[in-house]
Amino acid sequence: MRKYTYLAILLFSVFAMAAQAGTLKGRITDAKGVPLPFATVYIQNTTNGTSANADGIYQLTLAPGSYKVVSQYMGFTQGVHNVTIKGNETVTQDFSLKEQGLQMKEVTIKDEDPAYMIIRKAIERRAFHLKQVKSFQTGIYLKGVLRNRMLPDMAMMKLVAGKDAKGKKDKKEIADALGLDSNGKAVLYLCEERADYYSQEPNKQRTVIHSVRESGDPNGVGFAQMPPVITFYENNINLLDNLGPRGFISPISDNALLYYRYKYEGEFKEGRYTIDKIKVTPRRAYEPLFEGTIYIVDGDWAIHSLNMVLTKKSGMSFLDTMKIQQVFLPLREDTWVIKSQVWYPTIKILGFDITGSFVTVYNDQKVNDPIPDTIFQKKVVSVYDKNANKIDTGYWTSVRPVPLESDESKDYNIKDSIRLHDEDPHIKDSIRRRNNRLGLGGLLITGSTVNTKGYKHSFSWNPILPFFEGMVHYNTIEGVNISPKIWWNYKLDTNKVLSTKVALRYGFNNTHFNAIARVNYSSADKYWKGRSWIVGIEGGKYVFQYNPDNPIPAFYNDVSTLFYRKNYMKIYERWEGAASLMRNYGNGFRWSGKFEFQHRIPLSNTTGYNWASPNVLPFSDNLPTELGAYKWTEYNAVLLKLAASYQPGYHYTLYPDYKMPERSKWPVFTVHYEKGIPNLLNSNVDFDKWRFSVKDDLHLRLLGSLSYVLATGGFINSNKVGIPDMMHLDGNQTALATAYLKSFQLAPYYMFSNTEPIYGEAHIEYNLQGLLTNKIPLLRRARWYLIVGNNTFYARQNNYYTEAFVGIDNLGWKMLRFLRVDFVESWDYTGANHAGFRIGINANGPIRISVPHDGEW
Repeated sequence: MRKYTYLAILLFSVFAMAAQAGTLKGRITDAKGVPLPFATVYIQNTTNGTSANADGIYQLTLAPGSYKVVSQYMGFTQGVHNVTIKGNETVTQDFSLKEQGLQMKEVTIKDEDPAYMIIRKAIERRAFHLKQVKSFQTGIYLKGVLRNRMLPDMAMMKLVAGKDAKGKKDKKEIADALGLDSNGKAVLYLCEERADYYSQEPNKQRTVIHSVRESGDPNGVGFAQMPPVITFYENNINLLDNLGPRGFISPISDNALLYYRYKYEGEFKEGRYTIDKIKVTPRRAYEPLFEGTIYIVDGDWAIHSLNMVLTKKSGMSFLDTMKIQQVFLPLREDTWVIKSQVWYPTIKILGFDITGSFVTVYNDQKVNDPIPDTIFQKKVVSVYDKNANKIDTGYWTSVRPVPLESDESKDYNIKDSIRLHDEDPHIKDSIRRRNNRLGLGGLLITGSTVNTKGYKHSFSWNPILPFFEGMVHYNTIEGVNISPKIWWNYKLDTNKVLSTKVALRYGFNNTHFNAIARVNYSSADKYWKGRSWIVGIEGGKYVFQYNPDNPIPAFYNDVSTLFYRKNYMKIYERWEGAASLMRNYGNGFRWSGKFEFQHRIPLSNTTGYNWASPNVLPFSDNLPTELGAYKWTEYNAVLLKLAASYQPGYHYTLYPDYKMPERSKWPVFTVHYEKGIPNLLNSNVDFDKWRFSVKDDLHLRLLGSLSYVLATGGFINSNKVGIPDMMHLDGNQTALATAYLKSFQLAPYYMFSNTEPIYGEAHIEYNLQGLLTNKIPLLRRARWYLIVGNNTFYARQNNYYTEAFVGIDNLGWKMLRFLRVDFVESWDYTGANHAGFRIGINANGPIRISVPHDGEW
């Protein structure tokens, strides 16, 4: 019982001290009374303090005692006041800061700005300041907010509001539906977070999130992966994933003098330190460079503070501007630690003018103090306290170091009310019924979905027009064909789903009707996201391409057949019955298996209708010309297919209610094996086929990125191999590019189909991401990226194909940059040499064209 008595005494003491703590609050302005947003306030000779909010209002919880309180803001002289806290009281202390008076150094170097000497010293000490931190730990408070500043036009508001705008003709009504006031202003996103951050050489990191609150979302989890500390002592700075594909060069990087110009603006005294103010500007536009002001501590040559800006000319991908402010404080001799950091992103899109501020306050910083090994749990980078997002508002009122602004307080209240309203079962069902209304766009172009009450059942079907797996297509075998597909999902439990897909198909020219169905039962781990298994059965009769990877999208074939008399798609019918099992362990390893019976039936052309010029060559036969020797009739095939893939290096974030794997930087290793089983059920196939591949994306910072897929494979046994079982290249004979890093953009579809005992395959793309195009005026303004690469297949001297390409990536407008154009030239074992252009969808773009694969229908 004694240990519980001690624990009770300890807890009582902690609560007693908290009850006696006082609050220091006030406002920080310039001499004219203008608020200084996010100014720093701290206790002299410590690193404990806070930041003001955007209105210059601050608050700081202090134990009883006397303090020297310091307020500072870049470009202004520090303010210092003596403050006494007596018990549980609130003391108000405002700060009025004067603009910083600067003195000029006496220099003897001629024809060079004194800033260069200071920057050289800072560069020499860069590695020291970076490596002196063997371990680091700090408390973190983060508040992030995004606001809209302008009312979009009517058309854009209707586009964004979607079904919420139906029946609303007044601009104010639509603005209300989007949560905007009459001037278009609103808080779009608001989040607060308290955490502890730990790092230790060589590469250990851990963030422990103790509390998080997202406006309007009681289950919000904030920023588990936002970098807690951005250090400009790194040569190349990665602020956010995909913000800048090449990263950004620090103003004090080893090669900074090649990229930046510097101007000395003066010095000032701050206690016993002399601080140098230096203006930083890029030497060239459209390089990944900052612009702004950096303050250097004379003698220590450490960063005192900085105010840096990135723009579109800096190579940012999706933001218009990003301003970054940092303030450092001395922890001890020659050791400066970050005190505060503020990010200011802005973007204009679809008529919305969005700006934000993400302020981070650091407290209790420790450098090179011991960190218990238990902190760094194996493979866990971030962990949330169990009740991190379930803490009441009273807690936040007591611990929040940066006061809320008026619209932020209002946003919390409004969105909590909206959430309670939307959680009403009657309201939820009303929203469901509204979303179930069928629209012309869904019926014709995108497809439609209908949900039953409680979202227990979900029914979807494909659109009528031929885009995006549409129903209506044309080929020379079936003529006009209609192929409706219906998906039905039945939610058995929160993590168990029964999924059914039914596909019907009728060819008006050959009068064949086909129908096939699949039923999958899937179960996902409630706690470990990504950990799941799926068991399925399927059966019926349908139409398939000879190449099970379906290299020719149906819409591509529609166009080439009707307009150019090129019937590239070669198909056959088959009856099939199959059972499959897939297991994903959520740790980078997954495997799958499939056992299937097939009855394969050849098909022939039944129509030659087209709109092409009479001078164009006639249609080819449905059997690929290159495989004319493989004349075949109906036969059975029994197949066993196994596959496994593994990506090492998985790490995890432990959220309050679940575990989420994070993206690994390691390659993906995949192995496939397929067995054609003879004689079973009159099976007329007998082969053993294998393939091993490695896939990776390498981010080379300033040099761009390199992506590759390397593969080898072949047939161990090829006694009886049908055309669908051969090794096929994913060729392409249309002007529209097919899947990058997988296909061959100029290769005929079946010319290189084979049963070789061994082959090699390579797909390599190097995306310079502005490395050269930023030197060419027209290209750099358009922010187009140069991309080069090669696709190669080699089996032997008289069976190989290779192609090289050079292209322009990142084509488009504003954020909608998803187009790519390549010039491709090819060579093969026959001595043929071909060239052509391909237009495609960037793999990193926001649009995807779904193409069925691996025998999919």
